[in-house]
Amino acid sequence: MMTLTASHAPARTAALVIARVVVDGIRHSLPEHASLFDARATEFVASVLEHDGINLGIAAGADAFRQVGVAEYAAGKELERLTRAYHSAGRAALPALASLSRQPGAGPALMDTGVEALLRCADVLIRLSTAAYRAAHTPSVAEVRQDLLREILSGRPPSKWAGLAAEAGWVPPARVVAVAAEPGAVRASFGPEVLADLTGEYPHLLVPDDIEIGGVLAGTRAAVGPAVAPAEAAVSLRWARRTLELVRREVIEDGPLVRWADHLTTHWLFADEVLTTALVERSLAPIDGLPANERAKLAETLDAMLSARGGAPEIADNLGVHPQTVRNRLRRLRVLFGSRLDDPQARLDLRIALRAELLTPEPATSMKVA
Repeated sequence: MMTLTASHAPARTAALVIARVVVDGIRHSLPEHASLFDARATEFVASVLEHDGINLGIAAGADAFRQVGVAEYAAGKELERLTRAYHSAGRAALPALASLSRQPGAGPALMDTGVEALLRCADVLIRLSTAAYRAAHTPSVAEVRQDLLREILSGRPPSKWAGLAAEAGWVPPARVVAVAAEPGAVRASFGPEVLADLTGEYPHLLVPDDIEIGGVLAGTRAAVGPAVAPAEAAVSLRWARRTLELVRREVIEDGPLVRWADHLTTHWLFADEVLTTALVERSLAPIDGLPANERAKLAETLDAMLSARGGAPEIADNLGVHPQTVRNRLRRLRVLFGSRLDDPQARLDLRIALRAELLTPEPATSMKVA
């Protein structure tokens, strides 16, 4: 859930700011329906961002999203247009969210939780429009399967989507993995055991964990989340999307298929980037004012020293430099860091800080939460 609560006035204002951007984006994408999305629709979107879409049926502002579904069906248009519009509006709100996350008093995880809230909000709006659209015609099996996937990823218990699963001919496996993919990363055809939504800007699949995922992909970038029970599929998708985001930022090495489980330390370091930045700045402060070249050599030697079991000769061998060069650097590090080099907790902090700095494409002192 987004870290905003209706009882907190500034937070409520923040939710409304994001909601206005989302609704404006929808109006821009669907100009012929712009009049439907009034102040009540904006209030509804703000409530979804805050409360994860609780009590949708009684929210007056939800009617706009139902009505647009009916209108699209009456006009003979496809549901994918609404899906693209809602996802596009969510993306349009990211700069505003990033700006809010940098304001004094913003929670350290606001950017991450806000992105998740926007994705869930788009799913809520899609479900509302889809339900109204479907009510006007008999859905195809493919449409039923997309509805099923949305219901599973909404976190609803299996009892709520068991009927859809039977209608779609999908037998829930014991465990599934979610796959977050770049547009165009997934092949057009795959087995009935796979559920997929490839229509929006954030293509994703739900795959039994004993299926070879590579056979489903077309060779471009995708990320796999942890294996979970179907009822926990939203958790797997969240980590798959987070993994893909870190690949895009060049924190995690790129590849056709990147697995969440191969980068647990990186996820841990980047779970709260404000905290990690503070640790890096505090731990490596003694070398921060040095020229870039000297700082890099000392950081490299410090990392090797903290990891090594031997003395200067072993460190020199690891770094490919002369042992006397290492001795000179170690003396310099002793002057800069003093007794911290002998304290187990300080040494652990230094190793974590050096690892975080190595993973960050830009200087660690300017790590961004975005």
